Parts: sequence; C-alpha cells; structure tokens
Amino acid sequence: MLSTAIPLFESADVKGHFWTICRYCVSEKLLTYCGVASSVTVLNSLGIEAPDEPQIYPYKMFTQENIFPDAVLHHRRPLDVEKGGNTLEQLASIVSSFDVQVDTHFADALDEGGCRDVLVAALQSSDQRVIIDFNRKILHQTGSGHFSPLAAYHSGEDRFLLMDVGRYKLPPCWVKAQVLYNALTGVDLTSQKSRGCLIITPREASTSHSQS
Repeated sequence: MLSTAIPLFESADVKGHFWTICRYCVSEKLLTYCGVASSVTVLNSLGIEAPDEPQIYPYKMFTQENIFPDAVLHHRRPLDVEKGGNTLEQLASIVSSFDVQVDTHFADALDEGGCRDVLVAALQSSDQRVIIDFNRKILHQTGSGHFSPLAAYHSGEDRFLLMDVGRYKLPPCWVKAQVLYNALTGVDLTSQKSRGCLIITPREASTSHSQS
C-alpha cells in the first residue's frame, strides 16, 4: 500500500491541507472518540484559539480533554461520547462551540457529483477543513461508523486521502470518490439519518467569504 500511496500523494493536485493535518493529527484515545480526535485535529490545524491546557501552559492547543469546556458540557459530556460516540449533528454541536462555523452536509441530500464538489471545494480552501462520518464496512475495514479528516484529493485518480484517527489500527489511505460516497450515504442507526461530512471554517474567514 505504501508503494502506491507515495506516488499518488506526489501527483495529487489538491493537498494543501495535508501538512497541517499531518502535524496535528491525533489518535482517538477511545474507540468512541473518533469524532473528538478529528475535531481536535482540524481545530488545531486551523489555528483556532484553544482553552488552557495545564500540561503545556502557557502554550495552548486543543486536546481530547480540553475540548469539553463549559459551553460544550451543557449539551455534550465526555461520558456521553465515551458510551455512544457522536452522531454527525452531535459532533457539529461540539465543534461549533468554538470560533468556527460548521456546515453539516448529509450525504443522502447530494448525488455523487455534488458530494465530490463539496469535499473538493473545502479541500481547495486554505481556511476550511473536512471531517467525514462514514461506514468502515464499505471500505472493507473492521468496524462501523467512524469519523476522520480528509487531507487531499487526486483528480486524475478521483481519490480522497483519508487521515484515519484510529492510527493504531490503520494508516492514511486513498479512497475512490464513488466508494467514499457510498460510505457516507449509509444510515446512522442512532440518528436514523444518513452519514455525511462537516465543513469547518473560522468565523472570521466565514464572514469574509459571505461578504465577497
């Protein structure tokens, strides 16, 4: 897999997110913390102001502990996530507690081309990041629902680079757009809605986009 992954990355035409995602990518500390680990990764990669972290004070960085300040605890507790993970909307509610705009896209509301367009446009933007909610089984992986960030797109191969936060389990991998779309459109049994993606933009950048 590594022998094919390196040439794909070298020839990929959309990969600006990779270096910051790679720098800040963390492994989920629990099997149900994939959404939390993905959120920590993208918030740090965007340079969003983080809560204090005693272990690295006076420096600041999002961790899988300090991402639960009071504003988040009012509607989502670590214990809730530990027991059952997050739905797409629940993860959006956590991330949107910080200085970002979160756009939630349910994949079954888009056709394959529309889904590709949403993901590629975000990957082409320097001030946006993507977290996907997908079914591992469609990718022939062990497990079911899972969150991870995307970091690149190869238009020639029509593949997305998935940075799996289950890093103890799987390395980053290139996924065909059609396969990824199928993995996003499955129903989350908890929410009874389709899976999909979150597009995350700093509020300042979001405002400037809306005014332009």
